[in-house]
Amino acid sequence: MIKDKSKLGPALLWGGLTVALYWLLFHYAGSFEVLAHTTRDACAVQQGADTAYYSKATAELCAAERGTFIGGTWWYVFAPIALAFALSYTHGLFTGLFWDVVGLKAKK
Repeated sequence: MIKDKSKLGPALLWGGLTVALYWLLFHYAGSFEVLAHTTRDACAVQQGADTAYYSKATAELCAAERGTFIGGTWWYVFAPIALAFALSYTHGLFTGLFWDVVGLKAKK
């Protein structure tokens, strides 16, 4: 089944890194959601067990809704973008190496 054993080690390495990045994404999904909502000024209003975020908020409007005003931080937008690029890169390398290990090549 394994056609190219020299690429098995790198394939396992990149596959493990890809799994770790996917775990990071799913484990910290709530944190990434908060980052997405607080890139701009936001108002966090507790609704039962959930938190609703409202953008374009002011401190006065947020206080009227009994929420917590969160000042936006523009560079939070880079966290999900960086993770998307890292996942794309590692998954692509793993997939290419996987097909080399299995021995499937594109027709030329």
